Order: sequence, then structure tokens, then C-alpha cells
Amino acid sequence: MRAAIFLLTMFLVLTGQPVGACTIGVFGSGVTGDGRVILWKNRDVSNPDQEMGFFQGPRFRFIANVYAGETLDVWAGINEAGFAIMNSNSYNLSGDGDGADDGKIMRLALGSCATVEDFARLLDSLNLVGRETPANYGVFDASGDAAIFEAGNTFYHRFDADQDTLGFLLRANFSISGGPSRLLGKNRFERAMALCTTWLRHHKFSVEFIIRVLSRDLGQVGFDPYPLPFYGQLVPLPAGYLPIDTTIARATTRSVEIMVGPRPDASSNTGMMWVLLGSPLATLPIPLWVRGGMVPEELNGKNTAIICEEAKRLFNWLCPDPDFPKAVNTFRLVRWLEFIAPREDSIFRVVADKERSWGVVGPDEQSAAELTAAVCQQVIRTYQDFWQENETEKSEIILTTTQPERAATFGRLHTGNAVRIYDVTGRRITLPATGIFLLIEDNSRKKFIQLN
Repeated sequence: MRAAIFLLTMFLVLTGQPVGACTIGVFGSGVTGDGRVILWKNRDVSNPDQEMGFFQGPRFRFIANVYAGETLDVWAGINEAGFAIMNSNSYNLSGDGDGADDGKIMRLALGSCATVEDFARLLDSLNLVGRETPANYGVFDASGDAAIFEAGNTFYHRFDADQDTLGFLLRANFSISGGPSRLLGKNRFERAMALCTTWLRHHKFSVEFIIRVLSRDLGQVGFDPYPLPFYGQLVPLPAGYLPIDTTIARATTRSVEIMVGPRPDASSNTGMMWVLLGSPLATLPIPLWVRGGMVPEELNGKNTAIICEEAKRLFNWLCPDPDFPKAVNTFRLVRWLEFIAPREDSIFRVVADKERSWGVVGPDEQSAAELTAAVCQQVIRTYQDFWQENETEKSEIILTTTQPERAATFGRLHTGNAVRIYDVTGRRITLPATGIFLLIEDNSRKKFIQLN
């Protein structure tokens, strides 16, 4: 218990981290199952309103993640030449300066760069005028080259994935070439390294691993809560809850972007992008191709994207305690993840089948657009089906207790319809539709007694 209290204390004192705090990774072709390079970004920001945009740059068209309504900056994306980019802020490189910020740099890169070398030349030119925000930029191109550039105001250090002994590169919010202080996100970086090195001993990397294991991880260095649900208690959190402020999947993780390079010896049209709008704990992946043109309205609405809105609603359900908004109810989380697992399997399977049928040429405009639209509709139906299955707004009754040692709570049910009742951890209890019940809780054991 002492160790658990220490862990939670550390989580809480670290909540003052800068908001722009992302976790990123570059996976070289030698460590992926299909030989395609991959970029990954968990985007941690204060603004929850995320969308996808379609842009025409000076040379190339591209798709990218943006804030709702944003047009000047982009935060991760891929262009029609097969070049992709994303970033994380770095707090141990030289301080802020004048010049372009990271969002504008990535927009310029996607609109004008075809190769990693093009991007290096872009950074060379920006060294002369300076950059506003020190950042770690992850990039790849259609040839399979992939690298991270740790860029300060007027300099950068380059790290190539194929020259790394592990074949992949991870960063949080500090740079390997930076100073020894302000190592923001060190816990996330070390946890991600542990997950990836362990996985690589027996498997190659895949999009499925990055989404389901890496982007949704709730562990800490020295603390692994898996398998979920978490049956313990980290005081003062309620039993079954986990803090999500210094984890890879954070309370401020608003979207996930995964760019996948073209297949070896294939057209740049086979490069694509997966996006999870909203918290990775509360949404599903959607595939996009530049060839598909404008993104569907589910990903870029008149004001906000409907899928992002649904993810925000679901996330609030996963974190229901107003006293601990940065803590997730793991029993509810398991119920959701088990519900979406077969639907995610279906999405991955359909995309793989379509990509095989398109071959080395890649999709035409209609095929790419139709597949993205179909997956968007499947995601919307998933939310609808989940709310209908759980009836959370109409008939859920949560019977709460105030003392972890022992407590009793009365609840009265009187309805002509079947009602779903959940205990304090979120597990469903089967009861008759009418009656008065007493909930007895003793050392995490729960029992309902019918009184009439």
C-alpha cells in the first residue's frame, strides 16, 4: 500500500507538466511486419476539438490533423508524394525564439517536401532565421527512409531509424541531444521503450500493436496494472480507478495519428494514415488516403467533427468521478474495449483486404473515399450500439459507497421495464425490475439483498 500511495503522489505532483506534451515513435521498415515504415503520435493538448483537413500545398496535396476550424497550422499528416511528418515539443533544447512555429513548419513540409532529405534542407534554411518552438520531428518518405530530427532554434540533430540498433526511435518531450534537466515525459518515454522492446523480442510492429497496446497504455515505470480491470485501489482514488495524467494515454491525449509508408516498390499512393479522433481510450481508428480527396464530414464538421464529439462523450463516461477527472474507471473501460474489439478487427481486416486488391498502384480516388466514409459510418454505429446496449442515460443506476472498508447503500427500483444496475466498479448486476435492495460492501466484496 505504501508503494501505491507513493506512486499516486508522484502522479499528482507531475500534473503541472506543459500541456503540449506528446509521445511519438518512428518504426523503421526492418521492424514492421510488412516492411512499411510507421510514424506514431499520441497528441496531448488542452484543446479537445480535433479534426482532419485536406490541403493543397505549393507542390503536394496532403491530409493532416488540425484543431477544429484551423487552416494555418497542422500537427501530423502525409502527402501525395509519400512524405509524412509529426512532432513532439522538446523542453530540454535551447529556449523559445523567433521564426516559424512547429505547426507552420509541418504544414510547409507536407506541402513542399517529397523526401527526408528535402526536410533536412528545409531545416537547414530555417537554421538561418530560427524556429519558435524546439521540437522532435519524426518523418519518413516513399523510399522507406525514416528519421527523427531534434530541432532547437538554430540547429538540429538527426537520428535515422535504420541506423539505430533497435530499428525504432521513441521520444516524449525531451531530446536525446538536449540537456540533463527538464526531461518532460520521461515516464512515458521509458514505459514506451519497455513496451516496444518487450514486443520486439517476439513480434514485428504493426498498426494494431501501436493502437491497442501502445497508444492506449495506462501503465507506469515500475507499475503495471494489466490485465484490466484493475482490482486494487490507489488512495484517494476510488477502487478500480487508475490515474491518467503521466501515462502514455493521458487525460489530455486528444487524438492519435499513425502514418504508414508506401509498400516497398509500390506507388506513393499506397501510403496512408490512421487517425483516432478523441482519446484513444474512447474511439476507434479510421483510415485515410490523400488520393481520397476531401475528408468526410464525420472527421471535419461545420463546427466540430461528430466522431470527436462522440469520443468526448464516451471519455466522460469512462472518467465519471467529478473529484478525479483525470482517473479512469477500468471496469467501464474494459466493458468498452471488449465491445469495440470485434469492430476494430473488422476495420483492420477490411482495410487489409482492400489494400491487397489495390496492389502496388494503390487506390483510385473513389475507392479511397468510399472506404474512409464506410469506416466513419461504422464508427458512428458503434457508438450508437454501445449506448443502446448500456442504456447509460436512461436506466443506469450507480449505487455508491463512501467508506472503502464497509458501507451499505439503499436503492429503490420501480419500473415496468428491465433495468440495468451497476456496482461501484461499473460491473453490471442482474436484479428483478422492482424492489428495494441493500448493497453490503466489505473489503471489495459486494452483495445485494432484496428487502421486499
